[in-house]
Amino acid sequence: MSSKAGSIPAAYWELTKPRLSFLSVLTALTGYFCSNPHPQGGVDPKGLVSLALGTALAAGGCGALNMWMERKADSQMDRTKFRPLPSGLIKPLHALIFGIFLSCVGIALVWNGANRLAGLLTLATVVSYLLFYTPLKTKTTWCTLVGSLPGAIPPIIGTATKLGAIDTMGWLLFALLFFWQVPHFMSLAVMCRHDYERGGFKIATVTDPSGRTASLWSILFIVPMLFVVSAIAQLFFIADPAKGWMSPFVWVSLVASIIFFKLSLDFMLPHRRNEVAKPFFLASILYLPVILLTLTLNRLF
Repeated sequence: MSSKAGSIPAAYWELTKPRLSFLSVLTALTGYFCSNPHPQGGVDPKGLVSLALGTALAAGGCGALNMWMERKADSQMDRTKFRPLPSGLIKPLHALIFGIFLSCVGIALVWNGANRLAGLLTLATVVSYLLFYTPLKTKTTWCTLVGSLPGAIPPIIGTATKLGAIDTMGWLLFALLFFWQVPHFMSLAVMCRHDYERGGFKIATVTDPSGRTASLWSILFIVPMLFVVSAIAQLFFIADPAKGWMSPFVWVSLVASIIFFKLSLDFMLPHRRNEVAKPFFLASILYLPVILLTLTLNRLF
């Protein structure tokens, strides 16, 4: 979305990167609902609300601070030059204050409303995203791998909120998010290579315009991601006599994974890479919520 003709409230909303913030909340809630049952049973309303609201605010604060840090690069790229800061709708100082406020309130909500471990993990997400991933984007192609870490933490924030610890499901969801982010980003990197080059970002398709490196990264990370999905299906459904092979998650994840993997193989082909980049990117966007929502519903019911 563009703030070119937007209002000030809409511009502040855009600063929070709402789609990414929603993904953070979705994955945190998946970690909460899919982890082992609480020893005392039931759901803690205070912890759950603190998790959802705190994660949303912390993620929104990260988005605003990321835009503040990258405002010069954003002004050079077609896809971002109408964002609130490059377009002049919001002053940099106001964006900085807004981002710090949201991040601090979000961390405090999770820390005090859930527990210390969940709060520390939320803090780690904010710090790693802003102080490691964001600066590295202009320095090394390894930034993508570094950036996958903060993006994978929300599920274990959810698990920590519920249990005060991280169980097997939490770590599997962390691994799923970590591996998924690489093929997701590499497809976008092929689509927006010239934009990223103008912005001064050192990503795989800027250092290797052919896209070969990006496709190799994609296949190297999508394979272990599929193993993680298979492990979730085996450990929590197939091995359960009460659920077994008839569990919706088993079949939905199988079909979705086959489609996603087939696109990753097409992405490997030099003569098809540019053509398949957009379908591959869209498939990655659909794949994660389909997997997470099916998993959550199958675990709850």
